[in-house]
Amino acid sequence: MNGKAVFTLLLTMVLGSALTVIYVKHQSRLLFSDLRSIQKQQDQQVIQWGRLQLQNTTLATHSNVESRARKDLEMRLPENVELVRLQ
Repeated sequence: MNGKAVFTLLLTMVLGSALTVIYVKHQSRLLFSDLRSIQKQQDQQVIQWGRLQLQNTTLATHSNVESRARKDLEMRLPENVELVRLQ
């Protein structure tokens, strides 16, 4: 091989390598952007989960259950309670 052919081959390889580095760096930036977006969604969902747990705890309190039973279902405590023991 003569010097000009070797130079052309090396120049082609260097340019190909440079273009590959540019492409990989671009893909890396795109994937990092996607990762940040997904992490932001995850953070929002964790916050929402905490709110739902707090709401569930609030709704499950005895006073809230009793209040809703009286108001929505029109339930009341029985006036006379009789115990019957079966043998």
